[in-house]
Amino acid sequence: MAGHVFEAPQALFRVVATHYSSQLTKQIFGILGSLAILGAPADFITNVGTGVRDFFYEPINGAVHGPRQFIEGLEAGTQSLARGVFVGVVRGAANVTEVVNGNLVGLAADDDFIDERKAHQRMLTDAMSRGGRKRTFGDSLFLAGASIARGVRSGAMGIVEQPPIYASKHGPVGFLKGVGKAMVGAIVKPMVGVGDGAVLVMNHMSDMTSDKHVLPMFPKRLRRALPSRSTEQPNLVKLLPYDERAAKAQKIVTVGESVDDVYIGHINIPSHLIIASEQCLWAIDRRSRDPWCVNWEEISHFAPMDRGVRVVVFGQTGLKTYLFQTDSGCQAQFLALLTMQLRKMV
Repeated sequence: MAGHVFEAPQALFRVVATHYSSQLTKQIFGILGSLAILGAPADFITNVGTGVRDFFYEPINGAVHGPRQFIEGLEAGTQSLARGVFVGVVRGAANVTEVVNGNLVGLAADDDFIDERKAHQRMLTDAMSRGGRKRTFGDSLFLAGASIARGVRSGAMGIVEQPPIYASKHGPVGFLKGVGKAMVGAIVKPMVGVGDGAVLVMNHMSDMTSDKHVLPMFPKRLRRALPSRSTEQPNLVKLLPYDERAAKAQKIVTVGESVDDVYIGHINIPSHLIIASEQCLWAIDRRSRDPWCVNWEEISHFAPMDRGVRVVVFGQTGLKTYLFQTDSGCQAQFLALLTMQLRKMV
């Protein structure tokens, strides 16, 4: 508000224009962020980005295993890219249609139609949140047809009802106003019904398409595990062919690459999987899958025995002995694995 202004009109106009331009500059990001229509390109970019990532990485992951897996990865990546583009386009069109419908409803200027439309949308939202039977494509088409029929019916009823209502309130002028609103409603309301039906069908198509994840036919390959030749030189490793068991043992030692530990080697004995790392000795029970882990500094000593190896560990109540049954070949490997960390034992 500006009162008792003593200024030339041109200067006053510049002051007012500067004020509103500065306010617009400050609020422009808030205004743009509140526009639902901007969610369409953002959603499109997200879906396409996921498809592009799969299109490159699935074939690369398959090529590690062989030519056949490369073809399977190429197929999975191509399907993911096509699905991402389709879902992005359909969801973007649904978002834009929903925004346009929200503006068209205001042109109808019919509170009963607006309330009926909101009640129908709340009913659909509640039905989806409760779950139960999964909605089929036929159900979506039925609901879309009901939305179109509701719009056409409301537009036709408006032609009959609105002119007498406005005439009773405002006379002949009101009658003309009622005719004008009825004609606008007869055009706008069916358009809103068609738009609501289109949004229902497009959302159903995008949801059904995005739920179908194309999984490659080959497993994800774990990081290669290279056993150490000597603990004195941790960078000196044995360059061996890829071994899935060694990779799994390395994953156990590093807890999925979340622990700063280094895989040294492993050996399979009849009752346990023995893993040696830079920090610990692991024994995984083959039946129960229960892990046993002890730091090298907690081991007092070890010694061979008849068809086995004895490992003695310091405990809170004194020395505790663990016996591991092995055959003749595994015994030597087990002892060699323990000997590599002998300098850390008491």
